[in-house]
Amino acid sequence: MLFTSMSNASTSAAATGLSFGAPTTSTGTFGGITLGFGLKFPGAGGAAHTASTTTSATTTTTVTTTTTTTTTTSGFTLNLRSLTSSGINNIVPVGINSLPFTSTVNAIVTPVMTYGQLEGLINKWNLDLEDQERYFLHQATQVNAWDRTLIENGEKITTLHGEVEKVKLDQQRLEQELDFILSQQKELEDLLTPLEEFVKDQSGSAYLQHADQEHGKTYKLAENIDAQLKRMAQDLKDIIEHLNTFGSPADTTDPLQQICKILNAHMDSLQWINRNSGMLQRKVEEVTQVFEDHRRAEQEHNIRIAFD
Repeated sequence: MLFTSMSNASTSAAATGLSFGAPTTSTGTFGGITLGFGLKFPGAGGAAHTASTTTSATTTTTVTTTTTTTTTTSGFTLNLRSLTSSGINNIVPVGINSLPFTSTVNAIVTPVMTYGQLEGLINKWNLDLEDQERYFLHQATQVNAWDRTLIENGEKITTLHGEVEKVKLDQQRLEQELDFILSQQKELEDLLTPLEEFVKDQSGSAYLQHADQEHGKTYKLAENIDAQLKRMAQDLKDIIEHLNTFGSPADTTDPLQQICKILNAHMDSLQWINRNSGMLQRKVEEVTQVFEDHRRAEQEHNIRIAFD
């Protein structure tokens, strides 16, 4: 480390010249070899030297090295003559002095290791390395298993996503079809509403007239049936009177014979009624069918007229 001091003084005398200190000499020891060098300036006075001493002490366990270095660097003095101007005379001496620099270095203590200790450490490190390798292989196996599981789950998720997208497309297509069907149904309702009103207006009177006609036909048919029944009853009465008259002399004393005749006559009457009722039922069905056909034909005719 170098310290520099500067002093200014005003004197009446002037000095000139440049002077350096004594030459610097350094000596040192490195690996048992002594090195030295020096520098000398002509016309210089004084002496300075640098010494380096190394002391080593070695035992069986440690090596200690202590180095002490003392360096003294010579100083030099500059006497500069200042510029002379009228009325001002001054001399500014400049001095640079050096201070000794001392440093102490403590060497690193290195332990001594035997071959057995080194082999033991190497074996221990090998065992630790094998343990770490087994643990790493175990962890790698688990990671591989997890990776396979993640891959499988990813494939399943991809498949499920595809199915979901397909279902969404099907749902959208179904919704579109339903919307189309609803629109068609609404249009059909809009077309049928005025048509139904028109049919009701047009077929109301015709339907009533046709119903009246059917009622009249049914009434006439009932009158015919009633007349036939009356005639049948009269015929039965005549038959019974004829039988009574024809068989009265012989059957006056036999009530059983009279009962048998009456029952036979009743049986014949019931059979005739059964036959006539079957015929009447068929006629009624025919009339009903004709009525239905006529009404359907009228409705179709009215629909054609409405569309035309």
